[in-house]
Amino acid sequence: MAAAAFILSPDEAIQRLCRDLVRPARLLVAVSGGSDSTGLLVSLSKAAREDAGITLFAATVDHALRPESADEAKAVLALCVDLGIPHVTRRWEGAKPATGVSAAAREARYRLLLEVADEVDATAILTGHTLDDQAETVTMRAARSEAEDGRGLAGMAEAVLLDRRRWLVRPFLRTRRADIRAWLASQGQGWIEDPSNLDSHYERVRVRGKLTGQGSFDPGQWLRAVERRTSLSDAAAMYLRDHVTIRHGVLARLSPEGLKTEAALRRHALSLLAAVLGGRTHALGADSLERVMAFVESGQSGRVTAGRVIFDLRRDGLYFVRENRGMLPLHIRPSEADIWDGRYRIDNGCPQEIVVGPTAPDREEASTLFPDVPPAIAMRAASAMPHIEAALSFPPDERNGEIAASLSEKTSAAGIDVEPVLAPFDRFLPQFDLRLGSEIAVLLGCDVFPPLPIKDSARKS
Repeated sequence: MAAAAFILSPDEAIQRLCRDLVRPARLLVAVSGGSDSTGLLVSLSKAAREDAGITLFAATVDHALRPESADEAKAVLALCVDLGIPHVTRRWEGAKPATGVSAAAREARYRLLLEVADEVDATAILTGHTLDDQAETVTMRAARSEAEDGRGLAGMAEAVLLDRRRWLVRPFLRTRRADIRAWLASQGQGWIEDPSNLDSHYERVRVRGKLTGQGSFDPGQWLRAVERRTSLSDAAAMYLRDHVTIRHGVLARLSPEGLKTEAALRRHALSLLAAVLGGRTHALGADSLERVMAFVESGQSGRVTAGRVIFDLRRDGLYFVRENRGMLPLHIRPSEADIWDGRYRIDNGCPQEIVVGPTAPDREEASTLFPDVPPAIAMRAASAMPHIEAALSFPPDERNGEIAASLSEKTSAAGIDVEPVLAPFDRFLPQFDLRLGSEIAVLLGCDVFPPLPIKDSARKS
């Protein structure tokens, strides 16, 4: 696709969004007051007035990093009142980190937006990320090791599932900031300038200056990178469906036939599946992955450990499971939730504190859980499963004993919810990895995702 055909004006971007939105659509627009988010809000307000299937809400996150931020949030509120759009402001409270402020602010922003989205039952959160933002993101990733396999060059996805519960959509990702500002000016609408956008302490600002001077970003090249990543991810999803089984959410087995397929496909699928089983938020690093692939290619029976996962090659396939080290006990108080070992989200609905730790099975129990599996592998797999009991600090009376027993036998009966975590995808599942993430979720039994709020045709356009 030629760059000129790829780039959309603000009007074209909103028309494309409205064309592909699944109705009814309840859209929460994240508005900072800057030109990008203001352009998104104003243009959407015009579209929503003509489309009864679209309901708009707006939210501003006040990061409390500058004295002017509270007044800026009030200015956004005034604009929303003029447009007739319900608006809320959420403030990032508490002390701010001395380093990594941008990343921490981003996490806080998404957390607060998710809270508002839950309150209004939004089908999607919309942000004003532009083609300029994408150019900066791709350029920064290209300079880092994560771009070695080309995945980072796909940049930001146009749709991302947050916390496996709400979709975030970026309608302006093919639109230039200059075009948004020109459109706002034609509407007589102003915007707020954030002085941090000129602060060279931030990597993104430094990259922005270089891109402005050189104009080196090729939108067509980005699109090709998206297509490559999507194709590889979709193929990896089918590969897992055809060749991988997972038992009790902890023990994966790759069939002998799966060991003979295309190396690039195996690398991609195994690196992400290993991250899920190991409770790691990132796929295996290049060095670890090379070591695992060399071991698998050798065809020699044995074991290798990488990313907290033991890979065990046998005649009947490749087994891999979380290694039995570093699984620390986790105390969870009543009515609270936490993540154990990066692999399980535990919601404690029990009236007492609980302790989550690794299982300590005997051989008979392990063989019952994992029949037809070599005994050593069965023991490893059983040990990787979570064991839940009442905290030892409680008085050892009869009632506590009953609760502890019921937790270890049937957690749901005790009001405790245990759900697998898709570590690399749990916080952010980009649209181009949706099929792969969904396939892994099916294997783990946690595949209940909200539907994509845009038609599948938008994924390929």
